[in-house]
Amino acid sequence: MKSIVTWLATHLEELLGACLLGAMAVLAMANVLTRYLIDLPIAFTEELEVNAMVWMTLFGAAAAFRKKRHLRLTFFLQNLPARGRWFIERFTSLCAVILFACLGYLGWLQLLDERLLGITSESLGYPQWIYTVAIPAGAVLVIIRIIIVEITAWQSERPWA
Repeated sequence: MKSIVTWLATHLEELLGACLLGAMAVLAMANVLTRYLIDLPIAFTEELEVNAMVWMTLFGAAAAFRKKRHLRLTFFLQNLPARGRWFIERFTSLCAVILFACLGYLGWLQLLDERLLGITSESLGYPQWIYTVAIPAGAVLVIIRIIIVEITAWQSERPWA
């Protein structure tokens, strides 16, 4: 049981992203089949797919930060001494935390506005904030992953020692 919990804690984003990708593929295929076989497209699939893509993007960002595989320019970093590289990596992580904190905060404000105004989605008529919650929730998940990576870096990588 402990190994399952540990695996979920380290691979949660990948599992959720894979499930969303599978669901999006099934929805898209169902929409294509109904459109071309019975000339009756399923109208709400686009709404679900677009909003699932937002979740998937943020899950992917969290997984990339956890694995240290996010996009970055390494040309200058490779030419720095170990100490300089370590400090630049910490600085870029701090910048990423600030960026995702701003994204989460603005997403939260958007969510509050949508709840206050009672905005609903076009196809299904669901409250729009249900979809918007992906932005602050995903931003928090990314920040948590960055902090975990940085704590590990502080504990294990000490170029000045």
